[in-house]
Amino acid sequence: MSALGNCIFRSVLTFTVATIVLFAAGCSRSLPKGAVGKLGSYNYSPTAIQTGNTIQVWWCGQGVNPLNPSQDTDVIYYSSVDPTTLDFSQPTLVLAENPGTWDSVFTCNPKVIGGVFTNPLGDGQTYTLAMYYVALAADGWNNRIGVAFSNDGIHWNKYPQPLIQSSSPVGYGVGQPALYNADHKSAITMVYEDTNPITRHVVAVSNDGVHFTVQGTVTTNGLDPDSPYPNWGDLALDANTGEWYGVFNRPARPPSTTGGVIERGQYGVELYKIRQDSLITGSSPWRQLATIDTNTSGFESNFIAGFVRDSYGTLNLPFYPAIKMYTSVAFPQPSWQASPAEAGTAAGVGYWILWPMQWVPNTNDQLTLNSYFNGNVHEVTTGWIDDSAGFQLQQQLGHLYPHPENGATLAFYGCKSGDSDYFISLDVNCEGERVLGKNGYGYQGPVPGVGGVPLYRCATGTGHFASNDAKCEGQATDGKLLGYVLP
Repeated sequence: MSALGNCIFRSVLTFTVATIVLFAAGCSRSLPKGAVGKLGSYNYSPTAIQTGNTIQVWWCGQGVNPLNPSQDTDVIYYSSVDPTTLDFSQPTLVLAENPGTWDSVFTCNPKVIGGVFTNPLGDGQTYTLAMYYVALAADGWNNRIGVAFSNDGIHWNKYPQPLIQSSSPVGYGVGQPALYNADHKSAITMVYEDTNPITRHVVAVSNDGVHFTVQGTVTTNGLDPDSPYPNWGDLALDANTGEWYGVFNRPARPPSTTGGVIERGQYGVELYKIRQDSLITGSSPWRQLATIDTNTSGFESNFIAGFVRDSYGTLNLPFYPAIKMYTSVAFPQPSWQASPAEAGTAAGVGYWILWPMQWVPNTNDQLTLNSYFNGNVHEVTTGWIDDSAGFQLQQQLGHLYPHPENGATLAFYGCKSGDSDYFISLDVNCEGERVLGKNGYGYQGPVPGVGGVPLYRCATGTGHFASNDAKCEGQATDGKLLGYVLP
C-alpha cells in the first residue's frame, strides 16, 4: 500500500475550516502550481516579500556549495512568483557557506527586509535589501545569526562576522529571525529564537542593520497552554491596527505514534495576534486565530510558515485584511489508510515544499463538525477528507470555534489509531495514538444563552465514531461523553 494519497487539487481549495484557503493545482510528484521549491531536495523556512504583482521568496534547501563542491547541505534559494497566475521562476541558489569562516556549515533560516543600508560593509555601497540568516562555524550546534546585503535579491555580499550570538554555547543556539523596518531605512527590529535554556523569542533593535541591542523577550501570555514555549516561523506587523501577527509551530509527533519514524517537521502551526505594545510586556495576551495542521490540510507536516509581507515587514498589502503565508509542508498527503510508519515516511525531508495559504478574518466563523463513512470506516472532522477514500457525509454533529471564543475553551482533537481507526479525543496527545490535529473548541457542558449539543465517542468492534446520541444510535456500546458542541 502506498503511503501517499490522492493528489487532486483545485486552483483554490477551501477546506471546511472556512477561514483557511490553500492555493495549488496539479498532481503527481511534479511541483503543484502555486507551490514553491526545488524538487528532489527539501524546501522549508521561507521568507516572502510582495511588491506590486511580484512575490519574492527565499528559503532554505539542499544544494551544492559553489565554493566547496563536496558540501551538499543547507543553502538558500530564491524564486519570484506571480500571485495572479501562480507561475514562479526556476529556483536559483543565492547564498551558501563560506569555508573556514563562522558560516562554513548549514546556511539556513533566511529572513529578508528592505530599507536603505548605507555602507554597512565598508565598501562605500548603499543596499536596498538585507538578509539575516543562520549558520555554524563547524558541524554541530550553537547556531548564530549573520547578515548579507543586496540590491536585486539574487547577488548578496556578506557581513564578515555574526551579529547575534547564543546566550549559551551549549545547544541549538539562535535562529528563525523575524524582521520589521520602523523607518524604512535601517531601523531594524529583529525578533529571534534562543533555545537556551528553553525556547524564547528575543527582541533586539538596530539603527544601522548591523549592531543590535536586546530590548526584552516576547511574552508567552495567551499561547496555547499545551505548548507554552513553542518555536515559530515568523512575526509581522499589521500597521493599520498596531498588532503583531505570529505563526508558531505545534509540537512534533513522538516516534511511538509514527511506527518508529522520526518526523523532522511539526504536524501544524497556529496563527496568533497581539497588540504591538504588549509584545514584551504581555499586558494583553496573544489571541489565537486559527490552526493549520494535518487535520486541516491532510499534509503530514505543516511547519515554519513565513508571512507574505511588504518590503518593510508589514502585512498591509492589496489583499489585506487577508493574511497570506507560505508554509513548509510534506507533499503529497498520505493515504487515509496509511499505517503510522507510512504516514511518518510521507513526512520525510525529501517531500518538503512551500505551500501558499491564506487566512481571512471572520469574527463569526464556526467550523462544521461532520461525520463521514465509506462503508467500513468513520471519520469525524472539521477538516480535510481524502477524495480517494470514498467517504460520504453522514451527518453534521454540530459546530466548533476555530479558536477559544465565547467561553469555549475545550479543544477537540482528531486522532488515528493504526491504519484507519479515526477517533475524537480531548487529549492533545491523542491518548498515545497519532495526532492529526485540532478540530476546534467547544464546551464542557451546556452554556446558558448559547446552548450546546452533547458529543459522544462510540466504540464498535472495529473502530470508533462520534454521535449526539448517548446510546450511539444502537450501533455500539454506550457513548463516552466528550463535551458539548454548538448546534
